[in-house]
Order: sequence, then structure tokens, then C-alpha cells
Amino acid sequence: MKKGLLFVVAIGLLAAGPVFAHHGTAGYDMAKVVTLTGTVTKVDWSNPHIVIYLDAKGASSDIEHWTLEFSAPLLMTRSGWTKSSVKAGDQLVAETHPAKDGAPVGISGTATFLLKFVVNGTPLPHS
Repeated sequence: MKKGLLFVVAIGLLAAGPVFAHHGTAGYDMAKVVTLTGTVTKVDWSNPHIVIYLDAKGASSDIEHWTLEFSAPLLMTRSGWTKSSVKAGDQLVAETHPAKDGAPVGISGTATFLLKFVVNGTPLPHS
């Protein structure tokens, strides 16, 4: 009986490994926060993560096409966001932890944090 239970627990832990790896922040510079100002081009409010696409001016005044990742819709709803909180065409001031490799990709919200966002002059809930 003990061997069977131990086997089931071991299999469960092995299967859970990829799930935890998927939700890591290793690709982002979590010690750095950049503030982006621009226009939302698209919002994907779907599982497993909400993604906001933003055209923002870069350091050289060129437009950079940013992709910002957030938690799942359920967690964002619990934080006070709705599907209509951010829409294409909105003016956005967004904080994000940028990608370590310099790509215009950032993470702005997970189950444990949510950075500041201002949509059309109105701040959204954050933690």
C-alpha cells in the first residue's frame, strides 16, 4: 500500500514540474521596471494569460511594438479588472518588467503582483 501511494505522489510531482516551469519569470528582468506610454493595438483576454499589445515610443522616438503578459482572466478579474478595462485604441501608461534579452516583451502581472496601469487617464487596480 505504501509503495503504491509513494508511486502516485512521485508521478504527480513529476507531472507538475512543467506546469511550474511554464509560469516562471526567468526570462524577465524582475529587478527592473520600465514605464511605457502608447496606444493599445490589441488585447487577448483569454486563458492561460491575458496579453496586451502596445505601440510605444522607444528611446530613439521610433515606435516599438510591445507585448505585455498578465495573469489568467480569473485572477485579473479578482484584482478588479474587466474584459473592457483595456481595449484597442486606448492610451496606456504601463509599467512592466522587460525581457532580459532586450526584446520588446514584458510581464506586468502574475498571481503575486500587478504593476501600475493608467488607461485614458484612469488608473486600474494594482497591487
